[in-house]
Amino acid sequence: MKRTLNKSHHWVTQSVLLSKLNFKVTLLLGSAYIFAYLLVPSIPGLSFISPFLIIAWPISTMIFINFFRLSQDKKEINFKALLKINKENMRLLIYLGVICLFYSLLISLVLSPDIKNILAAASEPEISEDISNNLVSILVKFMVLAIPILMATWFSPILIAYHNFGLIKAIKSSFAGVLLSIMPITLSWLILLGGFISVIFLMIMVFTILGSSENVLMSYVLIFLCMLVLAAYISTLFSFQYITYKDVYKSITK
Repeated sequence: MKRTLNKSHHWVTQSVLLSKLNFKVTLLLGSAYIFAYLLVPSIPGLSFISPFLIIAWPISTMIFINFFRLSQDKKEINFKALLKINKENMRLLIYLGVICLFYSLLISLVLSPDIKNILAAASEPEISEDISNNLVSILVKFMVLAIPILMATWFSPILIAYHNFGLIKAIKSSFAGVLLSIMPITLSWLILLGGFISVIFLMIMVFTILGSSENVLMSYVLIFLCMLVLAAYISTLFSFQYITYKDVYKSITK
């Protein structure tokens, strides 16, 4: 247990420090990710872009990983360097994205009945108390269903892009790598999530005390700051992904 705690502490610390090395670009990349994957799909008329964004997700991951690798090595950072992936590996990353797309469709199919039940209950004159239970059920099901694809894609894009692994070999190696370090990875993720939630909660508390609920300008400032914190958190998760890769696969990263 002590070893797990020490490793988690090391990974979290290194991830945060790496994110701070070039913090302006870290925020820029995180903000671009929020815009592409959270805001664009929610815009009416642009939802058709979502499948293409999912397919491009492994490539988006490598943009972050390349950024943190360059930052750690103190090398020049430019757009060409962030997208430095050979054609064969780019093709495999797209195939990986297609797998992610079909898996996301499978999750949607499984959760569809629960979502319909919630929508039906919400349309009733009196909101059913079962809605909260259904929401919890959907969240639990989603987390359980998402675990396999997270394990398959945590290391595989990096192994494809940096070590020329084949698609199946990369996915199998990613599963194995996550399983070998499942406890410290999970604990580190919980620490990062807890830190993010704590910062957001403190910001909301402070702005509430300052009267943001009655001041429109302060409300917009709070939303803007929350988005910046979210951007930093998202980028730190990719930094964490790179740090864990460096540690778990240190025998092939030297």
